[in-house]
Amino acid sequence: MPGIDGIGLSAGSRASGPLLRFASDDASFLIEDLQQTLSEGPCQDAAATRRPVMAADLGTGSWRQRWPRFTKAALKAGIRAVAALPLHAGGVRHDGALDLYRRYPGALDGTQRTAASIFAAAAAELLTLDELGLKLTEAFTNGRGRCTPAVAGSSAAAGPPAVPLVCWFDATTLSEVRAQVRAYCASHGLTGDDLYLFVLAVHEAMTNVARHGGGRGQLVLWWHADHLWCEIADHGPGIPSTYLPARQPDTSRLDQRGLWLIRRICTSCKVTTDATGTRLLLGYRLDHRTVTSTMPDL
Repeated sequence: MPGIDGIGLSAGSRASGPLLRFASDDASFLIEDLQQTLSEGPCQDAAATRRPVMAADLGTGSWRQRWPRFTKAALKAGIRAVAALPLHAGGVRHDGALDLYRRYPGALDGTQRTAASIFAAAAAELLTLDELGLKLTEAFTNGRGRCTPAVAGSSAAAGPPAVPLVCWFDATTLSEVRAQVRAYCASHGLTGDDLYLFVLAVHEAMTNVARHGGGRGQLVLWWHADHLWCEIADHGPGIPSTYLPARQPDTSRLDQRGLWLIRRICTSCKVTTDATGTRLLLGYRLDHRTVTSTMPDL
């Protein structure tokens, strides 16, 4: 990141508070360690207020008054400017922040702020996947910059990978990704109506992203504890509360039937949404079997 000398990341749960997860160098480690030890600093404020904190010059009086102990130690280490961004993306918040520092004073320009925001969102996404027990850095790197499936794992002899499919998608790749999802579900025993319905639910979620969620999204498909799981996430404007129906919408509101249909099909459906985006976590129990009379009226 041009104009940035170092990056630190602290994140954790509400119970533990932010814990050091990454530091690019000794100065970044010092910044994270100081804030955790002193309970003051830009990361602490960004996490508490859920807003970016931009300290363009730690040498000014206002920052010295706000964080007297942190500022004194940071300046002694040669750090003059710090920016902290909350970890908030795709409708999910993590307790913590991304810290950027440099050794000369000055505010981040527009390009640097945009790059920092994208970096913070990426860190939030990886932390979210980490909470699900999914280590997908390599798989996402392999698929970087293209909306095509990147299959995790390469050795068939080692058995099916825990995460068979991770990809970005858009309107041009919906049918391709749907075919990939269908093939994997079929290989794990879904047949007939079960196969058709779960793939339909996934496809409906992806279509909603392409039409209403910013046009581009992420899909992760995995198998765990006798369940097929699929997470579809985007960084769009979020879903209004009026579009989260608890019961079947009337026939005049076709734009609200998608989520109702997904919830009817899946054995579990968790929706997380706000102004930073939406993520749907769909679960389908492998021993769940539909019967003709319970199929949604499509």
